[in-house]
Amino acid sequence: MLATMISDPTDPVRALWERMNARDWAGIQRLLDGGFQAVWPQTGERIPSPAAYVGLNRTYPGVWRCTVLAVDATAEGAVARVRICDGDTALYAVGFYRVMGGRILAAEEYFGDAGPPPHDRSDWTEPLPAPR
Repeated sequence: MLATMISDPTDPVRALWERMNARDWAGIQRLLDGGFQAVWPQTGERIPSPAAYVGLNRTYPGVWRCTVLAVDATAEGAVARVRICDGDTALYAVGFYRVMGGRILAAEEYFGDAGPPPHDRSDWTEPLPAPR
């Protein structure tokens, strides 16, 4: 009985990125709690509301495709790893999401450019297979 009362916190996070890929802005808005806020520590920004989060993503230049690599449950919700590409530029996102009752309460998201290492480290590393 208890298992049917507890929702899987990974579901709304996976849906967030799937809707981001589909550019389903209204669908994203429905996943976010009314008090939702996002933080982007990498650039020192806070997105203070669901409407601001949707607006920022909706108006971001280019047509980006989002591929969900993994979504895993955490103590407070879920963590997602996503590859984002516009055909020319690729980057990766890692997001930590607080989830309750099937809604996303808060996000802390980090974005990193995909590209070659900054210097030759081949004595200690090996290349990953190319993304699909």
